[in-house]
Amino acid sequence: MSYLVLARKYRPMFFEQVVGQQHVTKTLQNAIQQNRIANAYLFSGPRGVGKTTVARILAKALNCEKGPTITPCDKCSYCVEINESRSLDVFEIDGASNRGIDEVRNLRDSLRYSPNPGKHRIYIIDEVHMLTNEAFNALLKTLEEPPKNVLFIFATTESHKVPATILSRCQRFDFKRITNKKISEQLKMLCEKEEIQIDEESLRHITNKGDGSMRDSESILDQIIAYAGKTVTAGDVESLLGIINQDLFFQVTDYIINGDVKGGIDLSGQIFIEGYDFSEFLTGLSEHFRNILVVKTTKAISELDVSEEVAQRYLSLCDAFEVEDLLRLIKISSDTEYIVRRSSSARLHLEMALVKMINMNKSVMLSQLLQNVELKKKADTPTRVNDYPTASFSTFKPQTAPPKTNGYPKKITNSQPDQEIEENEELQNDFNAKEETDHQPTLDEIEENWERIIENVKSKKIAVGSCLAEGWPVSINGKLVEISFDPQNSFQMSNVERNRKDVQEIMAAILHCPIRIKCVRDEKGALKNVKKVAVAYDKKSQFNQLVTENKVIKNIVDTFDTELIE
Repeated sequence: MSYLVLARKYRPMFFEQVVGQQHVTKTLQNAIQQNRIANAYLFSGPRGVGKTTVARILAKALNCEKGPTITPCDKCSYCVEINESRSLDVFEIDGASNRGIDEVRNLRDSLRYSPNPGKHRIYIIDEVHMLTNEAFNALLKTLEEPPKNVLFIFATTESHKVPATILSRCQRFDFKRITNKKISEQLKMLCEKEEIQIDEESLRHITNKGDGSMRDSESILDQIIAYAGKTVTAGDVESLLGIINQDLFFQVTDYIINGDVKGGIDLSGQIFIEGYDFSEFLTGLSEHFRNILVVKTTKAISELDVSEEVAQRYLSLCDAFEVEDLLRLIKISSDTEYIVRRSSSARLHLEMALVKMINMNKSVMLSQLLQNVELKKKADTPTRVNDYPTASFSTFKPQTAPPKTNGYPKKITNSQPDQEIEENEELQNDFNAKEETDHQPTLDEIEENWERIIENVKSKKIAVGSCLAEGWPVSINGKLVEISFDPQNSFQMSNVERNRKDVQEIMAAILHCPIRIKCVRDEKGALKNVKKVAVAYDKKSQFNQLVTENKVIKNIVDTFDTELIE
């Protein structure tokens, strides 16, 4: 006798054996007991969840020698013939290959014959959505008023393609995806009957790959047994199915936490060398971030479909990320997966996504920002940020005039090359030797006029003005002003340096005194948050409106870097 695959060998023969579709089987059993059998049924749902199987069981329940009954004997000639697909009263029709109007006319002509030897004449049409519109129209009258003891059962994976006129004449049952837990229990039972040794991790891999389909999961198990024999290990499953090792996903989160861009690029090369599918890696990465999000929000690991060891690793990671950051990471990986599936440069897009994730700024909650500013609003005297080692949102006091936001330490570490440092020192010495005017500008005065300075530079050289907008004045020594830039904005800083004379002329005209500038890098990270808040104050002269009016939130989001205050 030829080999029978597991999906057919262990196909359910009774309603009670159907896994995960109790809402369907219970309704059909009650209908049989109450003698309320409909003329037509539509079974819709994903592949491999039991649509055709339930249709066969219903046919046996109606045509069994003991029937109609909810427990067919499965031994009489009627039941055996239905199981072997050779019953003269139960017709299984493939809608894809019998989709024309001629086939439907032949089917309709055959309805005039009474069931023989069974009690009901049953037509099971699989993938019914493949029928043409003409074929559907030919069925309308027959479905509404079929001959006595004739029953139609339609099965489809795409119910939205079935015309509404057909749907309205059927009782519809939506089959659900089967949970991984139920599939795992079923596979474990099959392995025990087949005397196959398999561990929990292997079952978990198979159920995840099956994607809610019992038939797909059983087919995968069949393939793995053929590969590994009577003893199946997680390594065998990963090797055969190309499942990506979970450690790679944890490496990504480590690189994000440590800001290790080089590690992310190296990981992309490792994925390429190992032959993993980039799209599948990104799908797994989205699931990885989702697991962290679940643990972060629920503070429990019971919802995770992973081993206990891996669940503990997720538990230790949840405090390293904010919920908003995890949502952004999931979006980046999901969007990139969509692009990768349609791109010929898959590795490039993966590397871009990894670099974006690793360099991503942490989210700053707008509610927390406003709360901190509200607390500072109650302070009696303003506090300068320069007194603190790092910038803080709580150091600003609301004013009707433009705020005075010295958002950084007085001295910021300068990591410029030695030659550039020497040039700046010569510049300062040269400046000290020049004639000084009576007016001595302050840092507050420069900050108050900073937006005006930028706009004037833009009117003369728009590119230089845009680069200058990325910086912020942090200190003044005599008439030498230090302008701080984020380390990632080296290009902008260099462009301002090259056009130093133009910037100095505009600043001198606005401040009414000669000014020299010196560009430095903000190595301590104070620039990012403080500059955004300072600009926010410039955009809103009345702070009370910023706190009380909802529309202000949209204005802030539209005005500033949405990633910073998302």
